[in-house]
Amino acid sequence: MKATNNQVIDQFIIEVSLIAPIEKIINQLNKGEFRDCDIKWLDTKLENFIEFAAKTLGITAIKPSQVGKDRLNDYVLNQYLEKFKTLLNYFKNL
Repeated sequence: MKATNNQVIDQFIIEVSLIAPIEKIINQLNKGEFRDCDIKWLDTKLENFIEFAAKTLGITAIKPSQVGKDRLNDYVLNQYLEKFKTLLNYFKNL
């Protein structure tokens, strides 16, 4: 994502491309809308958001270990929620 010279446009881009998608994932996790077969997708999304957050900090991201492995049980669900909520808070404060 390339920053513009207009703060309003930059904030809109952050909202649409980062905050809204993460909020949607968190809501879906809370509603139990994901299944075991979605773990790879969740891991990919998590990795991409972490990589982008690291770039905004000027650091190289370390690829996160797969959170889910193969079961989306309560422990794994809470791990995803924690990580996505942390990213959401970070992007809201950019």
